[in-house]
Amino acid sequence: MEAGEVLDGRYRVEEALDQGGMGLIWTATDVETGQTVAVKVLRFDAYTLGRLSPAERARRRVELLKRFEREGAILEELNHPGIPRLLHRGYLREEPYLVMEYVEGVGLREFLDLRRPFPFDAAIAIAVDVAEALGHAHACGVVHRDLKPGNVVVAFEGGVVKLLDFGIAHLTDPDATRYTALGDTPGTVGYMAPEQRRGQQDISASADLYAFGCVLFELLTGERPFEDKPDRNKDIQHLEDLPPRLRGINVGIPEELDDLVWDLLAKAPTDRPGTVEEVLGVLRDFLPKPGDPAPDPQMEPDPTARYRLAESRSQVDASGPSVRHGVTRRSSRRRGGWLGRNDFAGRVALARAELADAPGGRCAELLDLLPRAVEDWGARERIVLEARLVCADAALLDGRSAAAKTLYEDVADGGEPSDPLVLEAELGVAECRMTEGDFVGALAGWQAVVGMVFSFMPMPHGLVRRCREVALELRESGYQEEVDALLPRLPES
Repeated sequence: MEAGEVLDGRYRVEEALDQGGMGLIWTATDVETGQTVAVKVLRFDAYTLGRLSPAERARRRVELLKRFEREGAILEELNHPGIPRLLHRGYLREEPYLVMEYVEGVGLREFLDLRRPFPFDAAIAIAVDVAEALGHAHACGVVHRDLKPGNVVVAFEGGVVKLLDFGIAHLTDPDATRYTALGDTPGTVGYMAPEQRRGQQDISASADLYAFGCVLFELLTGERPFEDKPDRNKDIQHLEDLPPRLRGINVGIPEELDDLVWDLLAKAPTDRPGTVEEVLGVLRDFLPKPGDPAPDPQMEPDPTARYRLAESRSQVDASGPSVRHGVTRRSSRRRGGWLGRNDFAGRVALARAELADAPGGRCAELLDLLPRAVEDWGARERIVLEARLVCADAALLDGRSAAAKTLYEDVADGGEPSDPLVLEAELGVAECRMTEGDFVGALAGWQAVVGMVFSFMPMPHGLVRRCREVALELRESGYQEEVDALLPRLPES
């Protein structure tokens, strides 16, 4: 295929745009409407054919052709706003091609690399849109098998999220023909479910839920659940290791989301949620609501716009990717301009993320909101304790140790002694004691927390990291022997 060629007398090829695992993507112009479209043509090169014998190359070529044909057939069956529409199928000099809706926007991979931390409301909006597109595919008997940020685009027009590339999709129909080229394990390392990585052929929609859990993990934390280590690559970790908890990375993330991602990343398919609709039942409670503020700093495109600017929830549902029946929503208490619990949880997450650099406007805003949250929900409410802990950390970083100590003590008094949130607050109290010169009290507090941490399996990542930070200060203050008696038993953070 070359620029300037006209496909079936209608689509004039313009320029090469991108390449995927199986296909090259070109832009083209529909000469009848003037609209820009995308054209995908099958690749036959060193990447797809590799260093194979002539017989193996011929066999692989046939398999790729059949798989490409099936991708076109699948796209013809899928009819969803979150999946680009197939407009035309054809051949150019024995090369098959697909003409599809062109989506001008920003790939989620690029978006995540540019925005760390990713805005909480935007993360939820993208996750819901991707899940709804997945749910439609699953209802049509299609497993995507390659869900990853690189196959998600946020369109400039309305911030609509699109799920791309069904080139290695799997049909759950037991009578469907399987096309797996020689030596292939379809999917992308870092997002493949364990059963997919092991080469299991008849995988279920649960494999997509695992990949979705990986994407959601990164949306909410800015990190991937597993990264390569000197002695253990991420592929093995996906097969064998438990993932970190979200709240071990960012304590401001709501518990419901922490539990959801934990379940999505279960090693066994039977331990994951049964359907996408179960996942959406949790995620939709955290969607931006009409009238909510835009992400700060501004996003372009903005995936929250469709939700924030709608006049009512029914308007969002009418324009959204799917009808939402049978989902019970938890109520959010909203009086005047006050936030509901989910919105407040989002502010906690944003303030926690801001601490990675330095306390600023997000932390100051959370401190201002805290008294109203206590008034409405009580001092022992979980989200209030989380907010106090973030405000305490901000005060300590600002050098206001007395204010920080009071806030830490409020958290410690308001929660269960074995709660990681309370233990993190106790470590904060220990840090404040050191600023007051009470190193004996700080050491005793640190030792008590470390003793509790040993009882967790696995030990919470964030809590271990903070134990090590306090340990360093204690060692520098002359308590090396006491610290070294416990520190080697803590895993490397």
